[in-house]
Amino acid sequence: MKSDRMMLSHNLPILRIRKLKYAFLPFILLVYLVGSERLLAQEPITWDQLAELLDPYFAPELIGDIKTALPAMPFDVWGFDVGDYSGDGYNDLIVSVRMKNDRSRNMKIYYFIDIDGIVELIRQETVQFFELPLDVGVTIGNGHAYLIYKLVEGHWEMLSRQYRDGVVMLVDNYTTLRGDVFIHEVYRDYQSLEGFDRYLRVRNGEEVFRNDFLTVPSYRRGRHVSAGYAQTASASLSAYIVRGTYWRSDETDLRVNIRSAWDPDYLYFNVIVNDDQLEPHAYDNDSIGDRVEIWIDMYLFRDRFRVNSRRADFRLHSDTNIYGLIIDLGDLADKAPNVRVSTTNLFDESQTQATSKVRAVAARRDSGWTLKVRIPFKLFGYPTAPVDESNLLEIGATVVVYDLDNPWRPDEVTVMATSHNFNSKKPATFGSVVIVPAKLHYGESTNIFQEEVHERLEEIGY
Repeated sequence: MKSDRMMLSHNLPILRIRKLKYAFLPFILLVYLVGSERLLAQEPITWDQLAELLDPYFAPELIGDIKTALPAMPFDVWGFDVGDYSGDGYNDLIVSVRMKNDRSRNMKIYYFIDIDGIVELIRQETVQFFELPLDVGVTIGNGHAYLIYKLVEGHWEMLSRQYRDGVVMLVDNYTTLRGDVFIHEVYRDYQSLEGFDRYLRVRNGEEVFRNDFLTVPSYRRGRHVSAGYAQTASASLSAYIVRGTYWRSDETDLRVNIRSAWDPDYLYFNVIVNDDQLEPHAYDNDSIGDRVEIWIDMYLFRDRFRVNSRRADFRLHSDTNIYGLIIDLGDLADKAPNVRVSTTNLFDESQTQATSKVRAVAARRDSGWTLKVRIPFKLFGYPTAPVDESNLLEIGATVVVYDLDNPWRPDEVTVMATSHNFNSKKPATFGSVVIVPAKLHYGESTNIFQEEVHERLEEIGY
């Protein structure tokens, strides 16, 4: 029965290699191209055939729930999978269908979960296939429901979602775009806030550049963000240590959490560090002690990693619009943090004046320390926040923490950064901050009870 179910779409069995981390999508494309003749011969199935295939997984009354939620008009089923993406141990379902009389390229995707013995439709979306209905595939694995589809020739996208406590959330997104010179792969995890950009040569598949990093969402200051959207980026694993591992007891000893916010005048960072041996700057020499560096790349072009879209040049040398803030913590008592600003640019008068408005406040906490930093946008040459109300704005940014546990051995310092291969002289190695306008979010989250709550509030006069 399982093998029959897998044959519904060429994407279903191949997507199972998600366990191999991020190398699976090129393999999907290779199998699709090699097996194109066999795929063209595949046919959709009817609802009756689907119901028969679902019989081992769902009781008859649950299959009735599914039928009721699907369209009443005739349709074909092009793909489906059964698994658990709600985390409760019970079978869930994802189905892709196309209306029989639909001459468009629309494919409808239905997400079902088992809630207290009732199979409920929790999400419905429509995507378009590029050439064939088989360009759209669905599957469930590793606790996620996956949707993969071809946007244009050489451009594929894969999305995965989970359901938790009434919320359908986007977990991650993987895209691959084939150009004349490079294949550009982009991965973003909206829950862990990890991601990477990778470039492969079209002619031989050789990897020529890769950057792994954390993305820090920056919401308008004071904005409350609902469940399903991550706001805190965390670095603790050794992959984020760019120099030294001195005096580190375990993976939780040096853990860095970063949050960000913005308002029309300032960009804010809150750096929270777990540190079992705090070494403040209680000495005359500010170079001895824990410190933080924040590096900003205000290169606002579409591809912040490359110099030119037609050449194989990456931004691996210092160029314009790079700003660094080096912040010594002070003694976390009477001695305030000291901030030094460096840049690749020549400051004009307004930028020079803006340096005096940079503020930093540090404080002790039970498990380490915290640092709050305020940076005026005028320092970057902008009179106000460069916010696009209709789009997310990604800028290069890396937060670096220097952890010194023995002041008598200042060379034995552990350096953790929010990008794996960070180098302040190579802008392409920076992580990112995403400026999120008022009406958007970083990621996607839907509360399935939202409409019901609104109706109840209206009933009582709200």
